[in-house]
Formats: sequence, C-alpha cells, structure tokens
Amino acid sequence: MGSLKAILIGGLIAGALDIIYAFIIYGPLATSVGLPPDAAISPLTVLQSVAGGWMGRDVAFAGGMNAAIIGACTHFGIAIVMAIVYGALFGRVGASNWVVWGLIYGIILFVAMNYVVVPLSAAADGHFVSSLADGKARIQGAVERALKLKYPLLTAGTVFTHTVLVGLPIAWANAKFAQHD
Repeated sequence: MGSLKAILIGGLIAGALDIIYAFIIYGPLATSVGLPPDAAISPLTVLQSVAGGWMGRDVAFAGGMNAAIIGACTHFGIAIVMAIVYGALFGRVGASNWVVWGLIYGIILFVAMNYVVVPLSAAADGHFVSSLADGKARIQGAVERALKLKYPLLTAGTVFTHTVLVGLPIAWANAKFAQHD
C-alpha cells in the first residue's frame, strides 16, 4: 500500500479537481452538456447531492449547510479511499508507468461509481437512466446503465473526470511519494 503522504496528496488533489469540475458542469455549464435550462445547481446543492448518497436526496436538500458539509467530507473521504485502493492494487506496478495505470484506474473508478456505488446508494436517481424503482431494479439496472445513457456529453465528461482528474493525480502521487522498495 502507498504511504500516508501519497494517499493524502493523491486523494486530496483528486477530490478537489473532481468537485471543482462538478461545480462547473452542474452549474454554469449545465446546458452545455445537454441538461435542461433549469437544471443548473449551486455548489451547495452539489455537495448536498453527495450527502444524499447517505441520507437520501430529500433529507440532504432540506439539510442546508450541514448536509453540504457532510457531502464535502464524504466526497473527500471517498477520494482518499480511492487513493488507498490504488496504492494497494497498483502501487508497485503503477510506479513506473503511472499515466497508463492512472487512466486504467480511472476507468475502473468510473464503472464502480456509476454502475455500482451510486445505483445502490440512497441517491440512486443519477443522470444515466431514469429512476430505478426498487432495490432489485437497482441491481439489475447496472446492465441497463451500460447500454442506455440519458446525457451522452455528461457521460463523456464523467469518464474524463474519473480518468484525468481522479485517476491520474492518484497515480502520480503514488509514483512520486510512495515507497516502492
């Protein structure tokens, strides 16, 4: 596993880049990626939607700043866990060619987050397909999600953010700061 310095630097950089991307894409550029004109949301609402994974969307949106803080902590916690997992799985092999391994890891993260984590969370109505009605449908929905996309530009952007803005910084920090004896 990577060193604490590699984990924290990689996780915090990836988390910061990813959330800034979300603030921009779901805010001022929302219509540019195909979302309806009334779909643009504030950074506070972005963070509340992250907290919605724990507490459900309605509770998170009603939770104000407290829910946003929970969302921010959750977001950065997930990014740090992603850095831990990268170090454990790819740390040694990825040290010599971190760009390739970072991009591969980013694709793995994209699939895991969008087709497993979010569908099984309390915030299951993501931008990939319409709302999935129950737990069984959520699990079966992984195949449907892989085949049907509501917003192709947003999906391309999500692949970009997981590979370039998350996978690469985590892989870079691991290659630069972890001990690979």
